[in-house]
Amino acid sequence: MERSMQKQLYGISRESSPSVRRQSMPASADNTRKSFFGGNHGYSPLSGSLKKTALNNSRLSLSARSTTQSIPGIRSDYNVVESYGHALPVAVNEALTFAGPNANAVSAKITQSGWAWVVQGRRLLIWQYKDAPGTGKIGSPPRMGKHQRRAGTSAQCRELTLPYSDIGHKSELVSVFQTEGQQMASCIAISATGEVRYWASIAHDNNSVDISILTGQEFVQLLSLPIQQGYLAVTSTCTLVFLRVGLTNGRYTLHHKTIKPATSFLGGFGKRFASMLIGMNSGSDRDQLLVGMCCECDTKNGESIVAVLSDRAIQRWRLSNKGNTEQLLYEDVELLRKMREMLLLKFWNVRMPNDNVDIEMHFMDFQLYKGDYYMLVGAVNQAHTPQMYYAIVVASAQQEAMQLECFTPLKLNKFFNSKTAQECLSVRIIVGPSHMYLYTPKVVYPLLLSNSSPAAEIEAEKVEFHLHDDRILSAAICSHLPLFFSRTHGLVSITPGDFDSTDLLNMSSCNTPDIFSPASFNATFSGQDQSILGESSTNLPMFQLDPDDVYSELNNEVGQLKAAFLYKLKRNNNMVNTIITDLMDSINESDQKGAPLDAYKLDRIVITIAEDLAEDLPIADPRWQSAIEEHDGNRHALGSSRSMQIINQLRDKSIALQHFIDFLHHCSVWEKLNAVPCGSNVLKPTSYILSDISEKIVAAMALRTIQSKLPKLVEEAIDITVARWEERPQGSLTTQDIFYVKLCKFQSIFESLADMADDRIVAQNRTSAAVAQFVADINAIVLGILGQVLRFRDQNASSYKAPGTSHENQPWTATPGAAGVHDALIRIIEISVRYAAQCVNETELKHLLYQQILELVDIVLESRKNYLESVRDTEKFQVLQQQFETQRRDLIATLIKERQYECAAKLAEKYLDFPSLIVICDETQDKDRLDEYTRKYEEYDFSQFAINWHLRQQRHAEVFERFKGNQTALAQFMRDHPSLGWIQLIFNGDFERAAKVLYELAQCETEYVARKKSMLSLSKLAAFAAADVDLTSQVEKINFELMIIEYQSHLGHDVLQNFGFDPTDQKVLKVEEIINLFIAEENESATEVEFRKALELLNYVDQPYDLRHKIWCAIIRRDNWIDYDTNNAVDYIHKLLFYKVIELSQLMGQECDSVLPPMDDFLDSAELGELPQHKSFQYLLKLTYEYVGDMFKPAEDMEL
Repeated sequence: MERSMQKQLYGISRESSPSVRRQSMPASADNTRKSFFGGNHGYSPLSGSLKKTALNNSRLSLSARSTTQSIPGIRSDYNVVESYGHALPVAVNEALTFAGPNANAVSAKITQSGWAWVVQGRRLLIWQYKDAPGTGKIGSPPRMGKHQRRAGTSAQCRELTLPYSDIGHKSELVSVFQTEGQQMASCIAISATGEVRYWASIAHDNNSVDISILTGQEFVQLLSLPIQQGYLAVTSTCTLVFLRVGLTNGRYTLHHKTIKPATSFLGGFGKRFASMLIGMNSGSDRDQLLVGMCCECDTKNGESIVAVLSDRAIQRWRLSNKGNTEQLLYEDVELLRKMREMLLLKFWNVRMPNDNVDIEMHFMDFQLYKGDYYMLVGAVNQAHTPQMYYAIVVASAQQEAMQLECFTPLKLNKFFNSKTAQECLSVRIIVGPSHMYLYTPKVVYPLLLSNSSPAAEIEAEKVEFHLHDDRILSAAICSHLPLFFSRTHGLVSITPGDFDSTDLLNMSSCNTPDIFSPASFNATFSGQDQSILGESSTNLPMFQLDPDDVYSELNNEVGQLKAAFLYKLKRNNNMVNTIITDLMDSINESDQKGAPLDAYKLDRIVITIAEDLAEDLPIADPRWQSAIEEHDGNRHALGSSRSMQIINQLRDKSIALQHFIDFLHHCSVWEKLNAVPCGSNVLKPTSYILSDISEKIVAAMALRTIQSKLPKLVEEAIDITVARWEERPQGSLTTQDIFYVKLCKFQSIFESLADMADDRIVAQNRTSAAVAQFVADINAIVLGILGQVLRFRDQNASSYKAPGTSHENQPWTATPGAAGVHDALIRIIEISVRYAAQCVNETELKHLLYQQILELVDIVLESRKNYLESVRDTEKFQVLQQQFETQRRDLIATLIKERQYECAAKLAEKYLDFPSLIVICDETQDKDRLDEYTRKYEEYDFSQFAINWHLRQQRHAEVFERFKGNQTALAQFMRDHPSLGWIQLIFNGDFERAAKVLYELAQCETEYVARKKSMLSLSKLAAFAAADVDLTSQVEKINFELMIIEYQSHLGHDVLQNFGFDPTDQKVLKVEEIINLFIAEENESATEVEFRKALELLNYVDQPYDLRHKIWCAIIRRDNWIDYDTNNAVDYIHKLLFYKVIELSQLMGQECDSVLPPMDDFLDSAELGELPQHKSFQYLLKLTYEYVGDMFKPAEDMEL
């Protein structure tokens, strides 16, 4: 876990991160340690709570660590990790190494008495890992004790056969003991089903006594009670059974007794009452489940006090008279209720009582140390977020009840669901005199104990067992020393360092050990120390390389840095500093020939070493001998391995590269690294290139592991890849040998896998279940590789953090083209959807495929999102963001199209794809989910986004129906969209305001005349509906506007098209524009009707005089006023459009004087050009005026 995870776990303030993390933690900005964990000579540890360790300014003598050993595969900077006790027996090593598919069923236990055992099926392997019960001085810090370092010879192992059981055996149900004067230890074991077997001597497997007890229940723990001369077994439902070994007539016998309280006040109704007190959700008839059992103390009166913790209560029992007498002292449920209240308060800020908040409490461990009980508890609030939070609870036993002494929340949280539940519940604790050790199967966190109040910030270094097959099987405190049973390394001890890292790095007066290669604290590097290093890394020749030879033979900058690295491994800091100084001077020295300085020289040196390390050949493999001899540089290969097995070769390269990275950090070379050109116009930080190389080694290890499960597929892919590289194996080498050496091109395997899927589809001609299964297998390979890579990336983010400010980071998993796997992943996703998931009917296979597609899409989007975040402050951010959003929409839409709504929803929620979320809610008609998203994403203004989506879909009416319960969102929507605000007013019955709003909207409408007409019509209806208010004036205005729209509707399609207007979706035209279209010369079909309408529109113009003149001039230009028969001039007048317009106006009841302008206006009009100068025009115009005057003279004038 990188430093950021430590911050999350122990409460250190973190830098804010804009991304929603895919279970990945942001890298810390600071790689330097502020404190180390270690005891203080003057400190008297008291149990009770956790605190941050203060710096210890005193320095231990260098010889204090003379027994320290370097253990490859266990990473720790500031804690000393040492092999402990005798080497594991051969039988135990075989049981742990060759467990096969039942590896997880192997369990182990170590005890303070020096005995250890491993349970594999019915095999029980017992050995003594140390000679004496303890060597350290009681009460002294563990680091001062002289621990039993791993001896060269292994201990003797005894193998026993456990009784038959349908349920697998557990190491917790075995006890090994040796009384004073007894030459050989005895053993008692109980199966989960209640079959008990006792061996008086572990040397004789066949000499045993059996008995069956309490059938029908499952036993989970066995506790030795020496004072009572017996054992206490407990079932999963907290039923206690006392076991005793007797000797009758020289034969051993087993006796048992079920322990029950005389009357439990929590029986019957009491169980339900306890459930209510604690706040559990379980049914009242459910049995309580055991968490753990401890023997609190043995009194002078021969009594034993035993505490039993369940998920409902904690019981304290008093046993006496060799187990024949028992008494239930009390059964406390109040403590668990207080724990629940503290969890609610600390993690969700909820104060009791609150019945509406429902949390699940999970107890993971129960330990006793010096009279105090330590409980590790987790809690999940599914209604709030699917995260498990952890806390350490310390309690003490009082006369009548338990007392809560300390509640320490840990800022560790894990995603909790059915798939991750086992991982979340795998956390355990052991408690020592000065430290508590929190551990999982892969990681240990040492925490300092103090009786003072917990500090606000708790910092601990992670001790990681990072080898793939390694895990912690058991842990115990032995002689004040914490011991951990590693599946790969056997027994190891972890003790805190007692030095300040800054002091250590400044110790130039002697060859000090370096932090990442824990060895002995000797002032000189002796041969004995070299042997220790050799034992810890037997397959890595780099520990035996002579840095002097490397420095002299490789006479270049690469050789210099390699030599400095090797000197660092030898702890010769003086030479390291000298070489690094000379190297930096050489790099920064100006060229004598005047060539410009190479700004990327140091970066290229570092990258060259890392790439060579990743592709170094296995030095001990005779098949590579000729290739090794061809190049002298192979003799100084840092990543070479002596192992014959490819998986071990890869692990050795990973270890070697990690040493090199640590070296760059500790020698301050890392801070000097920059970025190098990578592709077109892209600078990639060297730190990220090193991370890519390291990840490819991890990917190769993952592929090699998968190869044992799918050998044909992987081998075929490797063959295709090596052929693509145009490489051919020489001699007895195989394509696999070549592939697992050329790791810098590892990404090619993904393209080969995609090609294999395409080829299989083409060969089958049609998609079948066999093809679908083939694609599923390829997906499993891809996901298996990338899963390990992403896990490694998350755990080591701080180690590869680029120095300085933020940099563009596009890892190889997100890079398109041949340099990355992005394009191959997109291909595999498309193949999985089109040719597998869509074409298979088998439910289970289809579900598997869509789950794989979900994970593949998640990997693609997560990589792209992280890359996008790294360029946030650059010019390319906007373009890349659009590309990301487009790809996000397309990939999620694929799942929506296939109606995989839950898969699509998971991705859309994680990557904030709001359009997809709305589409999912719309297609599933799930209004509740839409409401949930509105609340969940309130900070992103999701409601407005959803409303706008409905508007774009032309579904305006649904907005008010779907969001009627969210008045706040609607109110904001109305403010932002006033064009639709009238709808809410109509719903509220405010017709007056609705009429005014609609009229104002119509006045502002300039785009579509149909929309303006609708608004005016609705405004008119609303005005009529407002019965209590007189809106006559507003109705008149509306009619005025509607008449103009009516005139516009009479415009012909041809004339609109001629002038570039859309005749279907007409825009709103002004009155002047309508008149101009009616009288335009292009309007060839215009008759007196159109010109009459143009004249009528003058009523809607403020200054009509000029427009009336323009209309009549257009009328005149429509006819020939020069060439006509003067003898029949009156008849010709009747044919003139001029006369027809006047006649039509007269018929419509309009006087000629009000229609015709003065005749002189035409005779002086410039718009008629030269026409007024013609005598023929003047004559005909005057004749027309005279004729019209007589023709349409009023009736009273005619009579006169």
